Amino acid sequence: MTIITVFAGPAGSGKTSLIASYARWLRKELFMKVGIVNLDPGIEKIPYEPVFDIRQWFTLSDIMLKYGLGPNGAFLKASELLAERIDEVMSSPPFSNIMDWDMVLIDTPGQMEAFIFRPSSNVFFEALTKLGNPVMVFIIDASAIKTLSDAVTLWFLGILTQVKTGIVVVPVINKIDAASNLELARMIVEEPERLLKIAEEQSHEGLLSEVIPELVSIALKTKGAYRPVMVSAKNSQGMEDLHYLVHEAFCTCGDLT
Repeated sequence: MTIITVFAGPAGSGKTSLIASYARWLRKELFMKVGIVNLDPGIEKIPYEPVFDIRQWFTLSDIMLKYGLGPNGAFLKASELLAERIDEVMSSPPFSNIMDWDMVLIDTPGQMEAFIFRPSSNVFFEALTKLGNPVMVFIIDASAIKTLSDAVTLWFLGILTQVKTGIVVVPVINKIDAASNLELARMIVEEPERLLKIAEEQSHEGLLSEVIPELVSIALKTKGAYRPVMVSAKNSQGMEDLHYLVHEAFCTCGDLT
């Protein structure tokens, strides 16, 4: 079966670069036929050749001009337009010929809150699950983690993404080449119980001291069986580990009979 993988994460986490690096590795090392989908209408240049590109129908600048919207409003409108044309999307390659591909990689909009957390995203994911059992890679930007609250907040976004989409989500820590506190990033995925201890030791008066331990506790309860994967889209480090993680998750949720 075709492995459908959706890449999501906060703006600047490196989704597009990671997809390009991963696709190159899949083609070179495993000789896979990879189809890439771009759903970001705001991106100007992409480092891969997409099979389907939402910009063939509309771009962020087109929407801003046509509807008199700012960038944020245009991203929201783009999600609505995608939902309205979902039948056309699914009638286009690589969705229409899904079995012709070994893997389909889906690049989501940079403003994830304007896509993942909007009702219109339900339409897309419902259509996607009719084609198979997709896996979502949630990208944690290692370079953005400097404190405990940074790590917990980013991890919690991944939890909320799984709750919202209902899709199996696997965490991937990107930009390890630029990380200043890689150990903290690793712990939030692998050993959240250690973070709970750190939170207790670093607790101070105020709301933060109450919220952080609670969020760490939720991370502990929702910890999956998947090991943390450290990657660098910049130097293609960790692509093999990424692939094993995606394949493992797919075998868990997919029907391989």
